[in-house]
Amino acid sequence: MTEPLRAGTLSVADVRRVRMRAQRLIARDAVAARTGPNGTASTADGPARIAEAAHYMFAVQGQDWRSSRWALGVRAPGTRDTDVLRAFDAGLVVRAWPMRGTLHVVPAADIGWMQRATNHRVLPGAPKRRAFLGLDDRTLDRLIDTTVGALREGGRLSRAEVSDLWTAAGIAWESAWRYHVLWWMCQNGITTFGPVDGGDREPQLVLADEWIRHPRSVTGDAALVELATRYTAARGPITAKDLSWWTGLTLREARSALAHATESGALVPVAVHDDPATYWATGEALDDADGIAPWLVLPAFDEHLLGYAGRGAQLDPEHFDRIVPGKNGMFLATVVHDGRVVGTWKRGTTASAPVETTPFPGHRLSESGVAAAVDRWRAFARPDPTPATAP
Repeated sequence: MTEPLRAGTLSVADVRRVRMRAQRLIARDAVAARTGPNGTASTADGPARIAEAAHYMFAVQGQDWRSSRWALGVRAPGTRDTDVLRAFDAGLVVRAWPMRGTLHVVPAADIGWMQRATNHRVLPGAPKRRAFLGLDDRTLDRLIDTTVGALREGGRLSRAEVSDLWTAAGIAWESAWRYHVLWWMCQNGITTFGPVDGGDREPQLVLADEWIRHPRSVTGDAALVELATRYTAARGPITAKDLSWWTGLTLREARSALAHATESGALVPVAVHDDPATYWATGEALDDADGIAPWLVLPAFDEHLLGYAGRGAQLDPEHFDRIVPGKNGMFLATVVHDGRVVGTWKRGTTASAPVETTPFPGHRLSESGVAAAVDRWRAFARPDPTPATAP
């Protein structure tokens, strides 16, 4: 364990350590203390622990379906991939667009109010996008009505089934429209992606008001304060630019939210050496003395990097192109040592297949350290003798 930090001036190394602890990327001895012998958890409480991790993280990137599952699993040690599927099937988490027009995995109870707090930043651009796609409002309404009609009273559809439905209804539609229409319905709270149809298939489209049983209602300034507080609790120290980028809110809105959260005592402002920006964290994160995990293999698009606009504490900028080859927006899975990204890794076709690791120039990967990290991923990803099935 390391000594806890108090509000004050932090080094970049301090920022890195506190962020790792805030993201629950902590050492195995700390995990064992929190979860029981050997860091294990019973099968029965696995979905609940995944849901708790999702609630704590608030939202994790969901573009890559398999990666988003490990993003939760690595933060809920002892759980299995099938626990994530069961959490979806139980209606505890959903996959949708809460902000920035980007897919995330989100607690089901939170998706609605998060969208209402951020929709003013994404919905105004939709008409221009539809004009570019050649999708008129009349056709959009017909596509939506057809989809909603098929989903009423417990219906569920895969993306492919949505396409088949539109064709069967005699609607002339173009392939480029489907993503936009699904986004529009989810972003407006009409639908969401909930239950999983077994195996490795993605969540199915359902009506949000039927599937989400206990939606929360948070509005106005309270919504902005909760956005700021929960985001910071799971990622701090952060700056206003980080919060603005992550939520898609304006910098002015982000600063206001952080100011209100600070006034309430939920957040603490801190300074960082040689950085004029103000950072915020929770007092709990600064007081936490847990050691961080020495070696990790994290999924593509993980919040360890994508949770921030400024990633310099975790990644040397000169290696950015190795994480996002060609700057195409596709973040690779990372190998992390003491909080710093030092390489990438690629899984095989199955959990037991060999894993390929690629260190950054000037870095050596510990064979035993990486092997232990990969073993933790394998334990999560290995097939379950009683796989989850949709109810």
